[in-house]
Parts: sequence; C-alpha cells; structure tokens
Amino acid sequence: MVAAVPVADAGLLDLNGTLLLEILAFIVMLIILAKYAYPPIIRAAEARQKQIEEGLKAAEEAEKRLRAVQVEVEATMAEARTRAREVITRAHQEAAAEAEEVRERGRRDAEAQVLRARNDIAAERDRALQELRAQVSALVVEAAGRVLGEAIDEKAHHRLIDESLAEVTSRD
Repeated sequence: MVAAVPVADAGLLDLNGTLLLEILAFIVMLIILAKYAYPPIIRAAEARQKQIEEGLKAAEEAEKRLRAVQVEVEATMAEARTRAREVITRAHQEAAAEAEEVRERGRRDAEAQVLRARNDIAAERDRALQELRAQVSALVVEAAGRVLGEAIDEKAHHRLIDESLAEVTSRD
C-alpha cells in the first residue's frame, strides 16, 4: 500500500525539486519563445500595423480625391447648367426675333398687297372714267348733232367734247 503523507507536512510553498524544475522549464521556454517565436510574431504584427496605417492613409487620400472630384463635378455641372440656360435664353431670343421678323415681313407684304390693290383700283377707276368720258362725249356729240340737225365738223366736235368733259369732271 501506499504510504500516506501526513497533511500537516505539505505546505503551500514547499520547495522541492519539481517546483524548481518547473520554474527552470518555464524560464527556458520564455527564452526560446523570446528568441525564436516572438520576433516573427512581432514583425508580422508590425507589418500588419504598417499595412493598416498605409491603407488608412490611402483611404484618406482617396476620400480627399473623391471630394475634389465631386467639387470639380459640381463646378462642371453648374457651368453646364449655366451654359444650357444661356443656350435656351439665346434660342428663345432668336425665336422671338425670328417670329417678329416673320410678323414684320408679313405686315410689309400685306401692306404691299394693299398698296398694289389700291393702285390697281385707282388705275381701273381711271380707265373706267376715261371710258365713261369717251362714251359720254360720243353721246353728247350725237345728241347735239340730232338737236342741231346737222353734222358737226371736226373743230366743233372737239370743242363740244372738251366742254362736255369739263362739265362731267366738275360733277365728280
């Protein structure tokens, strides 16, 4: 059987060989880890930290460029809107000017047609009056010849025509 160790003999901090070996193994393990394991882990962590910082800087720069591009795009859009408004305004003005020109041309054409019509009417009236005078004078000569009962010579004929025309003209 196994001999039982008295409980009163075992203490919490008894220095025995096992404890010293465990402390020695722990220290050796720390030295091995510090020499071979920790440096690559620390280098990887530092590289990862550097990569994260570079990524953050790149993101900040990209954000700055994006803001600059957005400002540039807004300026370009504002300029395009201004130009579009100018083009539309100019087109409206040109359309209004062209419409006014068409109206003016139509008015001038209408006035010219009215003037031509008035001139045509006046010319037609003058022709009609001349024909009427000629007919009236022929009737007067014929009537005068019948009244007088004799033929009228050429000289008397012209005198009677002139008197008749003067009389007809004075009535107008």
